[in-house]
Amino acid sequence: MGIWSLEKIIFLKAFLATDTFPEVVNMIEDTRDGQPIYKKSSNQKSIKAPKTIVIQDVPSYFRLHTDSHKNKFSLKKVSTQKTYVVNLDKYTDGSEYLSKHFGAKSRSALKRYKNRLEKCFTIRYQAYYGAMERKQYDDIFGSLEGLMIRRFRQKNEQNYELQHLTEIKEDVYPRLLQKQASLFVIYANDTPISIRINMMKAKLAFYILSAFDPDYDLFRLGKLDMWQNIEWLIAQGYSKYDLLKGYGYIKEKWADTVYANELVIITDQGSLWGKSTSLFLVWVNSLKIRLLKFIRLLQLDRVIKLWKKSRLHDQEKMDVEIIDLDEHIQTEVSLDKKPIDPLERKKLAKAIFQLGYTLQCPIEEILVYRKNGAENEYYAHFQSNYYLLKVN
Repeated sequence: MGIWSLEKIIFLKAFLATDTFPEVVNMIEDTRDGQPIYKKSSNQKSIKAPKTIVIQDVPSYFRLHTDSHKNKFSLKKVSTQKTYVVNLDKYTDGSEYLSKHFGAKSRSALKRYKNRLEKCFTIRYQAYYGAMERKQYDDIFGSLEGLMIRRFRQKNEQNYELQHLTEIKEDVYPRLLQKQASLFVIYANDTPISIRINMMKAKLAFYILSAFDPDYDLFRLGKLDMWQNIEWLIAQGYSKYDLLKGYGYIKEKWADTVYANELVIITDQGSLWGKSTSLFLVWVNSLKIRLLKFIRLLQLDRVIKLWKKSRLHDQEKMDVEIIDLDEHIQTEVSLDKKPIDPLERKKLAKAIFQLGYTLQCPIEEILVYRKNGAENEYYAHFQSNYYLLKVN
């Protein structure tokens, strides 16, 4: 390999997808219970160790044991971002979990969102875990890609996972067939509106990625997905659920314990290049972490998020105006005789979702008509009432 060899490894991919580490990694211990979660076997294919190995995002509750007696490898760690863990084994069901993490008012709100979603649509919560036809799997990933593109375009953010979606798709499928991965999907009228991917090892579950349809923001779909998914994991007997790094301001509300992720650098101490590379990597990454902490101290990240949120709010609030017509105006309503499908136009669909949420009725019971002589105005009709919809 030469003196310049350096290997970069994404921990979760090696741990969950390939189950293969460089041969210098002898065992991985879960320090929470002292049990080995990975052991190198004599017949297992190993990656020949280079002079320096960099393993990214190792949760600090895992300890890597190396065959130090072979080549005198040393191991250095740099704490990076936080990772958020739900201790599933503390709860008997989803209700007990909610009682621990949310007050009565918040629990009531969550249940209200769920109830209204189920009144407006035919809702199905489906966990794919084990046998699954490849075509159905591919179709769900096609829906997932569409949801991810729409969601992050709406948030005006770049999505890191999207560029790796094909790789994730190929990694997850064989694991899903072995019940080492799951797809948790929420369907509304048989259309996927929320998709979450988890991967598992023994009784440990790991969040990989998720996306939901932004048209359903009103129903707090992200929270409902997290709640229902955690409830399912508890029922399946999993003990821990790692929500991974990022979006800490959201995940800390759901997590029981917060750990550090670590950059682990394993170096051949017999190599001058290895020693120098190790010191340099520790210095550079420590500097990055200090800089990020300084930015957070100044709350610049919060300012940027609030600015993006205000821009998003300004863009969305003017989409559609809903006007509840007075009784005397309703007698003068002039409309096309044939109703249209409001779901074919996104802005109009969101308005109908809002109306269904308010009226607590199935969406299909709201009939939508074009207003005669008006290009961007429509009438929504439910029971004996009409509502004017103005699309901007």
